[in-house]
Amino acid sequence: MGAQSINEEEYRLIQDYCILPFVRDAVINNSKAMMESGYSMKMLYVKSSEMVLRIIEEDIRNVRSQVRKLKASIAEVKRNDDGILYEVILRGYKSEYALLRHVVKKEMANKLQRYIGSLFR
Repeated sequence: MGAQSINEEEYRLIQDYCILPFVRDAVINNSKAMMESGYSMKMLYVKSSEMVLRIIEEDIRNVRSQVRKLKASIAEVKRNDDGILYEVILRGYKSEYALLRHVVKKEMANKLQRYIGSLFR
């Protein structure tokens, strides 16, 4: 993405717009797997997952709202084993945003750690 067309806050917003749905899906999938397990403390994990999901859903709504306020458009244009390519249109600039698989994994882990940590503050 060109530096003149987007600032750091907008870049973070675009990244969150693209990554947060993956974080939500991971929590949902892990929660389902835990429910089907025989672990004695599975309800603790499932209830915690529900709390984290509420926070993630709120963050997704906020990010989408901010993207709408910017009158930006973010659309997936290509997906392969390396990652996902998005087209971003903002203030008349058309840019590409590549979300690489290793970046997604790292960001998901960071976000999950913060969400889980927020439950225990």
